[in-house]
Amino acid sequence: RLRTQGSTVHQVAAELSDPAAVLALAVEVSALCGTLDILYNNAAVMTPYHADALTVVPAEYALSFSVNTVAPILLCNHFLPGMQAQGWGRIINVTSGIKDQPELMAYAASKAALDKYVYDMAPKLAGTGVTMNLLDPGWLRTDLGGPHAPGAVESVLPGALVPVLATDGISGRWVSAQDFAAL
Repeated sequence: RLRTQGSTVHQVAAELSDPAAVLALAVEVSALCGTLDILYNNAAVMTPYHADALTVVPAEYALSFSVNTVAPILLCNHFLPGMQAQGWGRIINVTSGIKDQPELMAYAASKAALDKYVYDMAPKLAGTGVTMNLLDPGWLRTDLGGPHAPGAVESVLPGALVPVLATDGISGRWVSAQDFAAL
């Protein structure tokens, strides 16, 4: 649809569990587009549900952290200097509001680590024109959320724009895509 409206669209892909592939993707995007204005880290992986939370295996933690934490951080760190140099940019890292569900611990812990990165980066971005925030889309009917999730993907779209359009320069904000009126 964007192409029919005259926009240039590039499709790129990488295995996000492989840090070298993530860095190669970042270099490819830079070669195609130069400096980004907006980086939306939305990819995620959820490992299997464990009725017994103590049975989560190390490989599930490794996969969750590589895709849900390390890959977005590598992309942020790659594109952030260009945004700072141009004096404007928006980085949105999609997070999760999952809590009190140790059966999904690998996923939840990896998202919590990404949250910590964003919170710690926030003071470094003050006054740069670049913001980095978190977006919780809610539980949606997607491949990740499953068919029984209460929310439709379309319900996220208005709230997903809030961290992009915000002009107050605040970083480290948690935005709920389903309830953003207070912002």
